[in-house]
Amino acid sequence: MKLCAALLLCVIVVAGHGQEFSRIPLKDPFNSLNASQVEEIKISGEQLAMFKNGDYVHPTFSPDGKSLAYSKVLVERDFENTEIFLYNVSTRRTSVLLNSRSAKKYGTYKAFVLEMDWTSPRRLGVVIHDGDVDSTRLTFDPLTKRLLRKTHQSGDDLETRPLSPAYKRARQQAVTLFPEFPREVLDSAFLNSALVLPEQGIILQKNYAGHDDDVWFLDFKGKSVRRLVNLPQDALYAFRGGLTFESSIIIALAYGSKTYLFLYRDGQIKPLTELKSHGQSWIEIKHRSSEGVVFLVRTHESYEKGDNPLFIFNGDRLLQVKEYSNLHDAAVDPAGQRIAYCYWEGNQRHIAIKELN
Repeated sequence: MKLCAALLLCVIVVAGHGQEFSRIPLKDPFNSLNASQVEEIKISGEQLAMFKNGDYVHPTFSPDGKSLAYSKVLVERDFENTEIFLYNVSTRRTSVLLNSRSAKKYGTYKAFVLEMDWTSPRRLGVVIHDGDVDSTRLTFDPLTKRLLRKTHQSGDDLETRPLSPAYKRARQQAVTLFPEFPREVLDSAFLNSALVLPEQGIILQKNYAGHDDDVWFLDFKGKSVRRLVNLPQDALYAFRGGLTFESSIIIALAYGSKTYLFLYRDGQIKPLTELKSHGQSWIEIKHRSSEGVVFLVRTHESYEKGDNPLFIFNGDRLLQVKEYSNLHDAAVDPAGQRIAYCYWEGNQRHIAIKELN
């Protein structure tokens, strides 16, 4: 796979080791941070396609990597609307899945794409928000360009989504292994920001009245509950997700106008880097393979111009993919052969599809 070479560079290119590991729990994590700057890398080569004649968002590769779905933001007088397109990587042809006239029917004050997900090469799900509190989930067959199903979703439905099977299993494991851990704290964390590491454990910030607001690791393998980071009292809801690769765990913490990344491994923890952030920052995993993880840290609101940095992590080293100064989003095809960059240019977002080196 083509990403392999870039991921291996995580070991070769980075010369500095940054701050040494500290034993857990890490105290005063924000004021004592002294991490070295993350090295930058370019991983893409030949450009395959470019979409510039408009404001484009949500690049999403199909499971077989043969198609890229994306949407266009339209402003029609005082009404924000959308269109949904499909690009065939082999034929290099673009087709329309949903035009603006049809999309407008799903809007109240506006109609915009909230999320896209492929469940198979023949099924693409798109959630269109109505600009008020409700949304509609559309299911397309991209091959025939047919709309197969539409399902109304109320604001209450979005707030009370059931736990996924993986989260249900993790919750039951936690209850079984750690019966003394407060059940109300665990359930609250699942509704907010708990990170489930399948078969490994759960990382959470308690964020519950009468309890501390520190970051904890419910370690299934070690059968222990560990405090990873001591947080100040004004750092409520600081935990913003994370990821795992082999025995290493990266967690994100937001405090003030910055988001901080920390690496936890073998009972020790150290800072990796700090990023300027606005609003609700979060980690989004874009690709995972046996060589490592590609992830984006969303440090800006979806409508806000700015750079959401993209990283590669191989379990030991962290590199930043730096090819555009104001990256909005990115998508990597499942085979790790192509990448779609969504970046700001002026007041619009453009999409470039490139081969990976």
